[in-house]
Amino acid sequence: IVIQCHNDPDADAIASGYGIFVYLQKHAKKVRLIYGGAPIRKANLVLMTADLGIPIEHITTLDVQPDLLLTVDCQYGEKNVQHFSGKNIAVIDHHMVKNSAALPPLSEVRSSYGACAVIIWDLLCKEGFPVSANESLSTALYYGLFMDTNRMQELRHPMDRDLRDALEPACNQGKLFR
Repeated sequence: IVIQCHNDPDADAIASGYGIFVYLQKHAKKVRLIYGGAPIRKANLVLMTADLGIPIEHITTLDVQPDLLLTVDCQYGEKNVQHFSGKNIAVIDHHMVKNSAALPPLSEVRSSYGACAVIIWDLLCKEGFPVSANESLSTALYYGLFMDTNRMQELRHPMDRDLRDALEPACNQGKLFR
């Protein structure tokens, strides 16, 4: 399974991919977290991936076609997503759908949410996954929402506030604000 973030990933894309990565690893799946485009250079994202131990890989080619290619915080085939092939394609995103006919059958798009991290958190909670027990994951998902909602000033959906309230106590505040 390959989880792909959009090119030049932001905090929300990285956090969302990491959430799925942690879940799949916990279920003994062989999984990679990747992105294309240019390498991450923004200081906050370099610190985020290092401090939280997020194993995201910058790649230019995918040597083996995965059984499942899952794009997070983006939609397969969009301009900001380097094209990699997969035997099966899935999408988890919070952006508006430009062409619903182009979405693969395995798609979860919730355009009313402030961040993709909220969708991932909701899905993990529905699976009974203990997100709050994992400090790195809690911090990453919280930070993804924080950055995509202008420092929590643009919380659009009640689930945005639910993530904020649930994960704020579980976050590593020092790493979060670093």
